Amino acid sequence: MSFRGKNAVVTGGAGGIGLQVSKQLLTAGAAVAIIDIQDNLEEFVKLRAAHPTQSVMIVKMDVANKKGVEATYEEIAKTFGSIDIVVNVAGIFNDKDVQRTLLVNLGGIINSTLSALPYMSKDNGGKGGIVINMSSVVGLDPMFIIPVYGATKAGILNFTRCLANDKYYARSGIKFVTVCPGATMTDMFTNFTEKIIFPETSDETYRILDRLNKQSAADVSRCILSVLEKDKNGAVYVIEGKRVFPMELKPQWTGKEQAL
Repeated sequence: MSFRGKNAVVTGGAGGIGLQVSKQLLTAGAAVAIIDIQDNLEEFVKLRAAHPTQSVMIVKMDVANKKGVEATYEEIAKTFGSIDIVVNVAGIFNDKDVQRTLLVNLGGIINSTLSALPYMSKDNGGKGGIVINMSSVVGLDPMFIIPVYGATKAGILNFTRCLANDKYYARSGIKFVTVCPGATMTDMFTNFTEKIIFPETSDETYRILDRLNKQSAADVSRCILSVLEKDKNGAVYVIEGKRVFPMELKPQWTGKEQAL
């Protein structure tokens, strides 16, 4: 995929992995619309100064707000004319606030993805494109210290794989890909042990965190652009140690094909 001349949307683009993805896309020649509830005026000014000839659109919006996200995509489509790429990164970590975690992490990805489809789908006058949804390695394998966060990431994985159906792609021209980063250094996990639901596991939690191989948000963003270039519908990738690893997820429900 060539990014020059493409129009991209990045949720959670005010900081962390989302901000780094936005920088990478702009550097590669795309126009970028950032959707985030957070303000990061200093970084936004830098983005526009570094890319004066490209469109950088900033929309302050909570991805958990379904109607607000729908209105945001309408505004982006009117401004850009079309949408080619969506990278859904927005997420939080706070297992003690179960409802908010579900609404932002899983609900936000669903809201953004479904709101983008009418403007991307070929059967609705769009040009097709690609949607990348960010899950996590804990969406693939359970980690006992973060069950709520892990559940939302597992939901993202299943949601995205469901949409990556060949029949839907033939009609819409939209590809759906899931990325599952390993431990990444971002502000999301500040005061980590204050946000877990089993405080008695704090000592074990610190031991686990210390043993994890960590990568930077910039490392992950470079890998996400590599995934965009691969342009493979239904693919699932682990991003670990600054590298991309394709996952082969085999069907477990053997009666499905006969039933369908």
